[in-house]
Amino acid sequence: MTGTESGRFADLPPSAKYVYELVDRDGPLTRQELLQKLPEPTLDRALDRLQSEDFIHKTRDSEDLREVVIKTRTMRTYNPSRD
Repeated sequence: MTGTESGRFADLPPSAKYVYELVDRDGPLTRQELLQKLPEPTLDRALDRLQSEDFIHKTRDSEDLREVVIKTRTMRTYNPSRD
């Protein structure tokens, strides 16, 4: 089971779930790529929430340090006692 199956994921706002699903399906994605799908304030709130809940990881592109790359956490495991 992945972290998306935990109760914490169910409590996320729809925009955060949408961003997570995009990154999980098509990622890693850059912030600029995600901005094509959502307005900037909505995207920033969703990314902040996902990062604070440890669902995603943000890094800098090794070739262009100005670019932020977003990846899902692949090693998350479901632990109901943590919810």
